[in-house]
Amino acid sequence: MRMTVVTLGLFLLLGVGGISACQRNAPRTPTPSPSSEPIAQGYTPTRSPTPSKTNTPTPSPSATSAATPTVTPTPPIPPTPTPPPSPSARLAAARQAFDWGDYPRAADEFATLLNDPGADESEIRLAAFWVGRSALEDADYETALASLRNFVDTYPDDPQVPTTHLLLARAYQGLGDWQGVTDALQDYLDTGDDTLAIYAYEGIGDAAMLALDYDRAARAYASGLRVAPDNGWAVHMREEIAQAELAQGNPDKAVEQYDAILEIARFRAYRARILYLAGQALAATGDEEAAYERYLQAVNRYPEAYDSYLALVELVNSNVPVDDHQRGLVDYHAGAYQPATEAFTRYLEADPSTYKEEDARWYLALSLKANGNLRQAIQGFKEFIERHPESEHVAEAWLEMAEAYAWRDNVDQSLDTYREFAEENAQSPMAPEALWKAAELEFDGGDLERAAASFRDLVDRYPTDEDTPEALFNAALLDFRRGEFETAREDWEVLIQDYPDSRASVAARYWLGKAWLAMEDPSEAEAAFEAALEWAPTSFYGLRAAEIIDEAPLTTASADALSFPNPDGDQVKAEEWLASWLPITDTLDLASLDPAIAESPAFRRGDALLAVGRRGDALEEFDAIKEMWWDDPLHMYQLALAFRERGLYRLSIVAAERLTWLSPVSSRAEVPDFIQHLSFPLYYRELVLSEAKNQDVDPLLLFALIRQESLFEPSIDSPADARGLSQIIPPTGEWIAARLGWGEFSENDLYLPYVNIHFGTFYLSVQLATFDEEPIAALAAYNAGPGHIHRWMEDAHDLDLFVETMPFVEPRRYVRNVYEQYAHYRRLYLNKPQPEDR
Repeated sequence: MRMTVVTLGLFLLLGVGGISACQRNAPRTPTPSPSSEPIAQGYTPTRSPTPSKTNTPTPSPSATSAATPTVTPTPPIPPTPTPPPSPSARLAAARQAFDWGDYPRAADEFATLLNDPGADESEIRLAAFWVGRSALEDADYETALASLRNFVDTYPDDPQVPTTHLLLARAYQGLGDWQGVTDALQDYLDTGDDTLAIYAYEGIGDAAMLALDYDRAARAYASGLRVAPDNGWAVHMREEIAQAELAQGNPDKAVEQYDAILEIARFRAYRARILYLAGQALAATGDEEAAYERYLQAVNRYPEAYDSYLALVELVNSNVPVDDHQRGLVDYHAGAYQPATEAFTRYLEADPSTYKEEDARWYLALSLKANGNLRQAIQGFKEFIERHPESEHVAEAWLEMAEAYAWRDNVDQSLDTYREFAEENAQSPMAPEALWKAAELEFDGGDLERAAASFRDLVDRYPTDEDTPEALFNAALLDFRRGEFETAREDWEVLIQDYPDSRASVAARYWLGKAWLAMEDPSEAEAAFEAALEWAPTSFYGLRAAEIIDEAPLTTASADALSFPNPDGDQVKAEEWLASWLPITDTLDLASLDPAIAESPAFRRGDALLAVGRRGDALEEFDAIKEMWWDDPLHMYQLALAFRERGLYRLSIVAAERLTWLSPVSSRAEVPDFIQHLSFPLYYRELVLSEAKNQDVDPLLLFALIRQESLFEPSIDSPADARGLSQIIPPTGEWIAARLGWGEFSENDLYLPYVNIHFGTFYLSVQLATFDEEPIAALAAYNAGPGHIHRWMEDAHDLDLFVETMPFVEPRRYVRNVYEQYAHYRRLYLNKPQPEDR
């Protein structure tokens, strides 16, 4: 789908924002059942603020003031002592602090519980384990070691002893004690628990490598190979064995491992990597000819792989002849465009009649363009088109040439090239794209009238193209911006009539109402808005139409206005609904996870990895299970519950959404509330409500934002290095920490839920205050930065036009998605007025 600055981009609610302006693993355990006490009321982060450099002096009494008479004070009434929390409440509070990433507070609570005379034996045992676990997550490795060792010594028969040995290994690792790591992992294996045996052997091997005990490392990896659960693990263990053998000076044994990997591996890039490593190992044996052969295999078979580029470098440095066509391909794919240009030029000069001449000319032109040699690139594309008019790349060559003209700032020639191609190749599948790009280029140059005409040209010539509805919408929107409201209205009516089921028609219904308003016809406008609301009531445009119809802009809500469902009763109704359409006969316990999943090695590994704080590895195991059962609605339901129980909220939401997609309903409103609550949950509820109240932010807007940003997964990060639940990038985190007087701040603190939600709520509150409490503008600023938003809003002079014309796809998509999710949260959790209240 082509996108332009005025393209719609109506995306699924499930999408998670990619790059946030406020954009490893903070391990957590399943959220405990909520205590009857409001644990999070008034919760504040424990981090001490940075002291102010300026102290307020204590005022001295004035020399002229009268003496203050002495008054005999009345003895104060002793305050009624607050009873200490019960051990069970303290345990729940400690586990909650742990789940929120507040490990110091969790450790203090568990330590206090250890000395609570009212605690029973089971509570003391739990506290003894969790005080060590909390210290470990807080990187207090000495305390963790002492506590965890004490737990093993005191409770040698406890079921958590195997887990404790693995935690001890992590503590030793934190201290750099590799022998301690090895001993702890061996202790785990000696318990007979083989659930994480593969991870244990890998850990022993890694520790031995760091301790320079390469023979022991090779033996540990070989043991891991014997218990490898799949080919992925097998090739990984063989790579590790090879590295250990190389470190011992046994390159021939390393080559044996690489050859064994090549018997299994199927991914092209990975095979290129192994060929390169095998070549390195063979070179270490002194067999240079065999090494060159492996390098050449990588270059000739997998030119698109980066490791093939490394192999090429070895060959070139050793003066080994390499076919210039392959050399050029490898260089091009590695981004080495100047060497690629030289290689393809040599190749063509040596033998212009070669059967690879067409391919060489194509990549030569691409390399010239990518390297910035635009004049030569344009000539190269022209020659390619003339010499190879039947090539599969001809249409691409026209468009690449037009773009090269634009890059040279020769916009008129670029536009002529796009249009010439469309005229001469009207039947080409890429002709509509050429017209689209011409319209984009005109829009970028500020010529809205010509851009609109180009979009209409595309519509007229290619009425059945997949992008035609959006092209027609864009043409109408450009006319609307120029004040040509009647023309815009006509186009939007044509779009609704001719393409009623397109995504663009949803927006057109709303904008038709905007056009009627601009032409001062309120009755027609109201009819259009009502049609938009009826057609897509939960879409961004349907929601905006409802606001106009009701003359009530969307207002934020407070925590006091929320209602929370009865999970037990709602779950019964949900399972009755599932049984009504699923092909099942036994409806006794639909929620219980199928033993085929629960007892599978991968699921057991996932549970065990969560227990030892390896959340990232656990997520990989569970994600693979989810993919295995992706098309089975019953198992999606069961997994949604199982993932929720384990605090794997992103996976739970994804499974619930998949269940909704697989169900026979025509709209989300038909899905039972219990399943809708799984899709739009209130995880970290107490923390979010507390922060929202303290910072005067609508909690439902905050829930919608977190869902969009991370699907409630605290360990997530983005390509832009946005981190945690509300996706904050480290520089923004530092700015927030300074504004809050947070004190010492670490970038990895952003993975801790209690920090991330505190920071995210603050940043959202800043944007809301900056943009007069307007949620749409504030959300856009949260995603793209307030500086951009001020400028874009000034250019648009209309909130809807501002959303539609933001120059980047991401903030447009982000605002619409969060807004739609916010509406779902309001529908599900706002107090519903009773009939007598209406």
